[in-house]
Amino acid sequence: MEVIIANSIDQFKPHEWDALNEEKNPFVSWNFFKALEVGNCVGKHSGWIPQYFGVIKNQELTAALPLYVKTDSYGEFIFDWQWAQAYARYGLPYYPKLTSAIPYSPISAPKLLGSLEDHRLFLLPKLREFYQKHDFSGLHFLFTREEEKELLNEIDCQERDSIQYHWHRGRCESFEDFLRSHKKSRRKSIKRERREIQESGLEICTLSGKDISKADIEFFYQCYLTTIDKKWSQAYLSLDFFDYLITNSPDSVSLFLVKREDKPIASALYLHSKTTLFGRYWGAMEEVNFLHFELCIYRGIELCLEKGLKIFEAGAQGEHKRMRGFKPIFTKSFHHLKHPDFFKAVTDFLKEESLALRDAFAKEF
Repeated sequence: MEVIIANSIDQFKPHEWDALNEEKNPFVSWNFFKALEVGNCVGKHSGWIPQYFGVIKNQELTAALPLYVKTDSYGEFIFDWQWAQAYARYGLPYYPKLTSAIPYSPISAPKLLGSLEDHRLFLLPKLREFYQKHDFSGLHFLFTREEEKELLNEIDCQERDSIQYHWHRGRCESFEDFLRSHKKSRRKSIKRERREIQESGLEICTLSGKDISKADIEFFYQCYLTTIDKKWSQAYLSLDFFDYLITNSPDSVSLFLVKREDKPIASALYLHSKTTLFGRYWGAMEEVNFLHFELCIYRGIELCLEKGLKIFEAGAQGEHKRMRGFKPIFTKSFHHLKHPDFFKAVTDFLKEESLALRDAFAKEF
């Protein structure tokens, strides 16, 4: 048995890594991490320095952990800037820190891939040794899964609650079923929004991964950049990232392409696992009323119904999603800080934060 620490996904065999990803979540696939490297989205310049852990038994990968040395808190979506500021006020360095997360993606995805027993016996002890040996302020696991909670508690990580809005299919079999789940006034609003798009003269094409051309990818990327510009944000993901991911993972990708008189004007990219649709990337070259809701919510729900998927995760934020059938759910992250006084303060803060969230959303659960 051997635990290896790799600074590139290339040090693992794609089929062995993906064999640990039982639900085929595209955000923890070998190709996703490779796309980040090909697209120059991770590395020292980015604040995300890969340190993948893997357990090798009998010359086979049995457990793995995507991990990064972080030199800032950008692209995480679980915000700890106040913790960093508190460290700075006391003249202490908060960076670097260790973070297990999907870069630039607020996605609930497994972090402890493969055998949980091999994580407990081999990988996590090696991780703790690595963590203590180096000058990291803390260890963080973001957007974890329920089955990982016990092991993360065992290594003294404190749980943190956050809220996202997800759509759960339940017994819904058609878009009409989805409409019937809303009050009459909301049904009328949704129908009106969709009718306005239908009457706008726009053509909306649905492309599966294998049907997406290089030109389609390049146009989508320009749309993605327009959204980044509107939000005064930074384009963390490159054209090369999307090109590699879409080209090499066609079975998990769908693209909506909107045209006006044969000229593309907007697009939205979706990824999916065996059970879940992930909608995150979209943009438009011109403003069209309700087009965002059509591409990023209603078409996503129809895609779930078509593919038999159970859950639709439509990214961070989203009071507007609640009005359109998405329900608040708790997402989990886990945290440990080396400094005992700060760790106690953060532990107390997380308990208070959780109580406040649960009070605020008490009627929703």
